[in-house]
Amino acid sequence: MQVDLRAGNLVSEAELEKLMEDKDFKLFTSKQLAKLLSLKSDRALRKQRSKGRSLFPFVKLKNRVFYPADLVIKTLHDNVVEAKLR
Repeated sequence: MQVDLRAGNLVSEAELEKLMEDKDFKLFTSKQLAKLLSLKSDRALRKQRSKGRSLFPFVKLKNRVFYPADLVIKTLHDNVVEAKLR
């Protein structure tokens, strides 16, 4: 399948600069996310990805894996379990 590139579909230099300056556009590496989650290493995250059971959405660019920070935070908030009092 061939994708047609058109000038209207491309991001302009000004839009690219705005995206780069945006403070919400952050990516975590596997090691950074493991540290954030207080895991000993990123091995558990790798295993979850390889088995297709990753809790967090990720992006794979060649051999590098990144987790979008905004989606990681959203996933954490969506999976909060309320404590029940006896």
